Amino acid sequence: MKKLSSLTLIASIGLLYACNSPEGGVERDSLADATADTAVMYGDESGRIEAEGVEVKKVDESFWSNIDRNAPVKNDQRLQGTGVEARGTDEYTIYSMDENILFDVDKATLRSGAEDKLSSISASIQDMGNAGQIRVYGHTDSTASKSYNKQLAEDRAKTVKDWLNNKGDIDKSRISVEAVGESNPVATNATPEGRQKNRRVEIVVVNGQ
Repeated sequence: MKKLSSLTLIASIGLLYACNSPEGGVERDSLADATADTAVMYGDESGRIEAEGVEVKKVDESFWSNIDRNAPVKNDQRLQGTGVEARGTDEYTIYSMDENILFDVDKATLRSGAEDKLSSISASIQDMGNAGQIRVYGHTDSTASKSYNKQLAEDRAKTVKDWLNNKGDIDKSRISVEAVGESNPVATNATPEGRQKNRRVEIVVVNGQ
């Protein structure tokens, strides 16, 4: 009877050690499972993309630097009456809009009615049926300091990125931002009309197929 009790005690101690030891098989399997789940839940992009079956078409910086802002206009029924212009090629689409479409002067929070415009853009992007990369560009005029304009451009681009992810149902792993500031004007900064054209946001979407 004493021998049987001793064997039972030894077996219990061994089982307890296996459950708590880092070398125990139960602990290793649990840790592996937890790591995989965490990758899906908390933003390990490679893990999450694989889990969702999404393959994002990636391009290098030379692609972005060769975007033609004067590409042919694309007709999109969703954008009619929104003030949003779509241009592009078989490789990408550019959605461009003046500052006053989305933001008040010197602000980086969306103005009233801006979400309707972004909803139209989001629907257009979703209808492409691809998983190409997206880059949001923030542009300003040159009336303030370069550092101020750069920060304002970045804040606005991030606002648009966050909206596309949170309300436009576009995966954040696809979206990057670039704060251009006053560097690439499309018109003169010497006139009010020119400055208004330079204060703009662009969303460039890579065709993923």
